[in-house]
Amino acid sequence: MSSRKEAKQRLRREMLAIRRSLSAEEIEKGSEAIAAYFCAWPEYRSAEVVMFFLAMADEPQTVALIEDAWRAGKKVAVPQMGEVYGFMEAAALDGWDNLVTGRLGLKAPDPAKTRLIDPAAIELIVVPGVAFDATGRRLGMGAGYYDRFLPRASQARRMGLAWSAQLVAEVPADEHDVRMDYLLTENGFWPLSGG
Repeated sequence: MSSRKEAKQRLRREMLAIRRSLSAEEIEKGSEAIAAYFCAWPEYRSAEVVMFFLAMADEPQTVALIEDAWRAGKKVAVPQMGEVYGFMEAAALDGWDNLVTGRLGLKAPDPAKTRLIDPAAIELIVVPGVAFDATGRRLGMGAGYYDRFLPRASQARRMGLAWSAQLVAEVPADEHDVRMDYLLTENGFWPLSGG
């Protein structure tokens, strides 16, 4: 195994342990702070097609963000895992009723009723991650879903969403790892150096 792959696995273990140690109250309060920053953000306000993720219990929660987007009349997309491991599409989400528990135990639109959205139509993508650094590098869960999907939506602005405890000095990165344009935590937007 390459030393970079080992470094990624080690960082992933450390960061997931931190994330899993958060209390329900910390997650709720942090998510409320994130929603306040996000919903007032001009880049979001001006976007008409926004892709979110449906958060796991220990991630920043996205329900308030999605509901704000619906109220604002935006088109909302969320990941739809493909049949092939590591591949996903953008599925339209019009309400909470058509969600089912899909691959990896994640909530997703019912594949039988899904309407796909062309990645080229998406203007802003809110991206989950295990760790991020000041250059916008991201460490995901390791399956490569976002690293394969994001190049197909190359015109979209990419915003990493995480807890401040997930920001690290340096994320070990490979050539195919896609950088974020913005990072948002419960403490606000994190300036990126683009280095």
